[in-house]
Amino acid sequence: MPGYQLIQDKYLSPPLPASKGIKANSRRIGFLDFLKELEDEHFPYHEESSLCVVGLEDVLLFSRPKMTTIAHTIHQKLQRAARHFENHNCPWVQIIFRSELVRGETLRVNHPAAELPIYLIFGSPPPENIGEFVVCYRCSFNLSSI
Repeated sequence: MPGYQLIQDKYLSPPLPASKGIKANSRRIGFLDFLKELEDEHFPYHEESSLCVVGLEDVLLFSRPKMTTIAHTIHQKLQRAARHFENHNCPWVQIIFRSELVRGETLRVNHPAAELPIYLIFGSPPPENIGEFVVCYRCSFNLSSI
């Protein structure tokens, strides 16, 4: 069952060879544009959508000191769109991070400027190893309550 695939950009192919990385989805879109499109009257995605969403880190960094509030708002918007993704048979939506994803008690991004509370949006899914060194985190479109 598809959903969100949280990945560090260093694990994508390209730049990694196809045999070593996760194939990057073809349609690259900024996170704010992605949220805006989710609010369109007609749901814009379908089974052939191949979304690679970038910029969540920047959205959270720019929202400081209200990062927690913005993370909860993003969670709610994604949760409202969940049934649309499922009804339209959308494939995995890749959410790309420049900084390291760290899974401890909760999932967060270890950005040099601040620790980003990704778990407030996506929960804390377990790591999924793909190959020897590639790690990603997957969660369904229907995000659980945080």
